[in-house]
Amino acid sequence: MPRGKRTVFMMTCKVSGNRIGTIRLHRQNSRGVSWKDFKREKYCSVCRKKVEVKLKEEKHSS
Repeated sequence: MPRGKRTVFMMTCKVSGNRIGTIRLHRQNSRGVSWKDFKREKYCSVCRKKVEVKLKEEKHSS
């Protein structure tokens, strides 16, 4: 059963601004957690360590 459209977000490093990847998220998940509260640590090749990412909306996927 479809739950509505997902939004594509670009993940960037908070320190260097390097683009790390993309992620698709619903406006909120089954536990009621919003995409604004989504926290993730990813490896940044510029900083050469795991950093917390910043999400920026790219587009709505169909």
